[in-house]
Amino acid sequence: MKTETGSAIVRRSPGKAVAILLVSLVGAIPLRAQDAGDITVAPMAIVRERTGITGAGWGAAFDVKGAGQPGRKIMNIYPNHPDDWGKTAGTGFSHSLDGGRTWVAGADNTPIAEMVDLWVDHLRGGELVALGIRVLPDPKKPAEPGPDGIFKSVYALGISTDQGKSWQMGTATVESSREIGPIARPLPHILQERDGTWLMPAYSWGKKGSLALLLKSTDRGRNWRVAGTIATAAAIKAMGVPVTTPWFENMVVRTADGSLLAAIRTSSGARGAVMVARSTDNGTTWSAPEKLRVGPQQRIVPGKLPNLILLPNGALVLLTAHTKNHCRLYVSWDGLGRTWSDGYVVTSQSGGNTSMVAIDDNRLTVFTPATGRISAWTVTVKPAGSSRGGSRSQSLAAPTAVRATPMPTGVALSWAAPAGGADVARYLITPVLVKPADADAEIYPYVSIETADAATTVSLEKHFLAGAVYRFEVAAVDRAGRTSPVAASGDVIVGANAAGGVN
Repeated sequence: MKTETGSAIVRRSPGKAVAILLVSLVGAIPLRAQDAGDITVAPMAIVRERTGITGAGWGAAFDVKGAGQPGRKIMNIYPNHPDDWGKTAGTGFSHSLDGGRTWVAGADNTPIAEMVDLWVDHLRGGELVALGIRVLPDPKKPAEPGPDGIFKSVYALGISTDQGKSWQMGTATVESSREIGPIARPLPHILQERDGTWLMPAYSWGKKGSLALLLKSTDRGRNWRVAGTIATAAAIKAMGVPVTTPWFENMVVRTADGSLLAAIRTSSGARGAVMVARSTDNGTTWSAPEKLRVGPQQRIVPGKLPNLILLPNGALVLLTAHTKNHCRLYVSWDGLGRTWSDGYVVTSQSGGNTSMVAIDDNRLTVFTPATGRISAWTVTVKPAGSSRGGSRSQSLAAPTAVRATPMPTGVALSWAAPAGGADVARYLITPVLVKPADADAEIYPYVSIETADAATTVSLEKHFLAGAVYRFEVAAVDRAGRTSPVAASGDVIVGANAAGGVN
């Protein structure tokens, strides 16, 4: 159980501080209306450090009731083995009872034993549904259909009606036709429709390439059939978009207007484009896939496993990542998924298999992996009109003497408090990526790191691109939430090979 301070990220829009950041990174581009809102991230916490971990696992959040219970539980279930296509099995389990600030390791193989991958979803009626995958097929050795021409894939299914204290175990059988091909794997998350139908994304390996699918169950997850084909690798390739992986991961969410939106991975590369498609008939038919474009520059979204969540406050959130190209979060503030903010970096030290779970109306927990470690970042997303403070102070002076000193895994920052700064409550630190060390890494805006108090030193580790050139802007925040002008450090190289400042 570990925590790490000084890793909270804040984005304020359309305030002056964000305008300064965008000018320094991408030029004087006006913010669009859909960018209005606040994003903040609480201090990073370590979910688990364990040899062999390569993925972030999956989260679930639900209220716990009874004597001595704190009210809200966040779970993380992760593959307790390398990303090796099913050669090993078993999952680990951790949970938090304090909003994600600290994490406690639980029993392995909870709630289903010997799974290669496993996740839990919290349904509308309070039930918990666990779906476990015992074996991942080899793309070089696809399964054969049965005598009737139907492929059948069987998974573990568990349902709990008492907050996970006990589980009713069974199986979930997915059927697919010869034309669809064998199911490579189902994917999080299960969507519960108002008529009781369950929907779940998946992908298959057809004779003409991978297919992104939506599955449908009308008997509480015991039997599944294909409701519709979201996209095919062949159709995406025909658009001139390279599809370089058989792992056609996709995630589906219901947007604010009731349509279904799917985000689809196409590549394992740092610049591979995420595609999107939409359905207005509950997943039976889908629009032609297209590149997802975001922000003022309308740039593509790179990354591996894409995640989508519609928060109860109406904001639609997308998360995607790549080891060489940051873990980034995007927001469609109107919840429709047609216009998006630019990508904002949660951390630059993450593998590609990230995930997230909503923990209340305005907050979600982002899980990011690194070799042997899973980290949790509690993100608050508030649309315009519901944010706290953030105005420019008329009297608070800027900090002075900002100094950035490289460390092996990050940077140590110090500064002097502003003159007459007795009312300072905390500071905002804005990392500015000046020059990446790797050609695959793009320059995205980092949003401000919010310190926990008015201390004028902080060490930021496990957050930045190794060997990259950064500068850091520091602003003071008073007790009313108003911010001062910024003061900047000189340019420094941060990361494992840092040797000192840069002229």
